[in-house]
Amino acid sequence: MNFTIVGILLITILGASIRIIGIDKDGGLWNDEYVSWAIAAIPFGKEFIKGMLTQCHMPLYYLYLKFFNIFSSDDTYLRITSLVPSVLAIPMMFLVGKEKSKFSAFACAFFTAVSSLLVYYAQEVRFYSLLFLFSSISLYFTIRTVKKPDRYNIIGLVTANLLILLTHTIGFVYVFFNILYIYIKLRKSFKSLVNKLAILSFILIALVSPIIVKILFLTNSMSQWWTNINLYRVVQIFADFFTPIISNVSVIENIHSLNIDAVCLIIPMLIALVIYIAGFVDKNLRNDIDIIYIAIATIIISLLAGLTGSLSLDAKYIIEIYPILIFTFCVIIDSYDRIWFKYFVLITFFLFQVLYIFSPNYAAKLPRYEGNKYVADLIKSAKLNKNDFIVLTYYPKSRFEKYIDFSKYNVYEIYKGNFNYFYEPFMTSEQALKDGKNRYRAAFINSTLPLNQYSESLLMSSVNRDVYSKMKKNQKVAFIFLDSVAFLDEYLFRAVVTNPASYKKAALPYLVFSNIRNEIIKTIPLNIRDLKYEVKGAWTVVSFKY
Repeated sequence: MNFTIVGILLITILGASIRIIGIDKDGGLWNDEYVSWAIAAIPFGKEFIKGMLTQCHMPLYYLYLKFFNIFSSDDTYLRITSLVPSVLAIPMMFLVGKEKSKFSAFACAFFTAVSSLLVYYAQEVRFYSLLFLFSSISLYFTIRTVKKPDRYNIIGLVTANLLILLTHTIGFVYVFFNILYIYIKLRKSFKSLVNKLAILSFILIALVSPIIVKILFLTNSMSQWWTNINLYRVVQIFADFFTPIISNVSVIENIHSLNIDAVCLIIPMLIALVIYIAGFVDKNLRNDIDIIYIAIATIIISLLAGLTGSLSLDAKYIIEIYPILIFTFCVIIDSYDRIWFKYFVLITFFLFQVLYIFSPNYAAKLPRYEGNKYVADLIKSAKLNKNDFIVLTYYPKSRFEKYIDFSKYNVYEIYKGNFNYFYEPFMTSEQALKDGKNRYRAAFINSTLPLNQYSESLLMSSVNRDVYSKMKKNQKVAFIFLDSVAFLDEYLFRAVVTNPASYKKAALPYLVFSNIRNEIIKTIPLNIRDLKYEVKGAWTVVSFKY
């Protein structure tokens, strides 16, 4: 058998094997995955279309997942729908690299196989693996179109870019710069052809623009309030793309000592940085890696969007550029004349990616700590009886109905879609997202006061009226909190809300739901019995008998 075929087959098998590790997650689907499944589970019709359009992402992935959901809704099966395109991307990236050389082909394929970022999303019921595959196809036909702009390559390019547009809301940014790049490369030799290609591409963008406008400007989302744009965020994205220490494993700010995570973060990142600097300095290489300007332009636009509060800056949201980064990284290394040197650099870089597979924090081994099945397990462990009370915070009960039947309980919801009613009921959710930090600060400060100075808040007035006052003797109540959102305990919360600089930096959801948790726990009635705290994943249940 041909060595090339054997080599790519072995690399693909390696990538598939890594992605299968731990794919059966104990915690079930977490919220974003759950939303993917919930929409895919809606029968075809107006409700299905409405469900797709209420999300902040384009509809193609939901159609893709719906096809597979016809056969099964098992969690592991649903995750495999992301594993398959992630594995297919390995030989696809081999073809991308082959446009340069066989060395680049194998390097691109191996990079794709062992990338922690790609492994992580190969196990998640979201569109990122599919989007990476489409982006690798787009890159392949971009390179080929620049070399030979025939009908075959142009059709492949247009098709791949259309798939990107229909998969990712901000995919049009990548597609715009992709077409601009081709236009600049071919405008002198194929002016008529590239003009037609540009017109066709902008027609495609125009056709999907109503959906883009609807999602970007008419769909409410809290995601842009999660993170502040700072140097750490930019470096974290670079780390996500080039090291095994991705933000889903450990954020850079949390690494304070020299350990395996620090080593596996710093050395691959330094190698990647040095390689790119060397590539830009080498005048002979600039033409071979000028496709990276598509990625740079996309990053700049995403960064500007993040600074205006329109986008949470995260590697997954710009994963379209990842095939370009992998390709140019491998091409720069391939350009070195000394064979021993380029093999040494590449092997050293990959050694850290492969060694980290054996770490307990490896991407494939990580549970989904926010998995919604944990909530069902906690409620079961609380041993609630019929007509007992459950207070859900952050997510509504619809987010858990795949795993638990709430029909026999009294369920009260304080979630991210109605939290404004517990602070200023006459403020709309849109106003709350815009002005909540200014308007709620007095309520936040009040909640940190000692009980003898504390005034009953609207939040606790609602809980007292709708939960405690309706409970009978020996009835139980279980409060469910999402620790990854409500992580500011009373001491830290007080430090943040009383410090103007810290308060300005804090994300609104963290403040709101930390306050809800702290205030509920602080005001637990004195005459309760059987108080119990239990934690699973990122969830905590506080239950007691009245």
